[in-house]
Amino acid sequence: MLNDTQEIRTDYAPPQKRSPLYLVTGVILGLILGLVYAWVINPVVYENTAPDSLGDVQKDFYRSTIAQVYAVTGDLQRASLRLALLTDPDPVFALGSQAQRALAEGQDAEARALALLASALQSSTLFPEPETELPPPQPTATDTPEGVPTHTLPVPTTAP
Repeated sequence: MLNDTQEIRTDYAPPQKRSPLYLVTGVILGLILGLVYAWVINPVVYENTAPDSLGDVQKDFYRSTIAQVYAVTGDLQRASLRLALLTDPDPVFALGSQAQRALAEGQDAEARALALLASALQSSTLFPEPETELPPPQPTATDTPEGVPTHTLPVPTTAP
């Protein structure tokens, strides 16, 4: 039932191979759309996080708030407990360096509060009372266990 105008195609041409460029394009577009969604449309909002997970700017604000509250109330125990939540290796150093930065920026009241708290913390820990017994002394290099022979090597001399 073919018309005279219709032809039967007898040559078969295999489909042309596509380059994997369309896969790379899809991955890039998916990544871009995912980042736009995560950063702009529905960003993560942290609430009630621990103070040690804060960034440096937020930690400075936290220390400053603690220092200002200490300057008003004088409650050193509460201030030191709140500073311990930051898990700074040396809280006195962190307070002192932040006080210097605040002073350089012209924030005299904040620098004074930070320095006051750093000074109070340092003076309260100058002579800590021992809470536990001292550990036993560790053996030194000159101590040798009994029964272990020791001998000294002769001093090398130059022969003429």
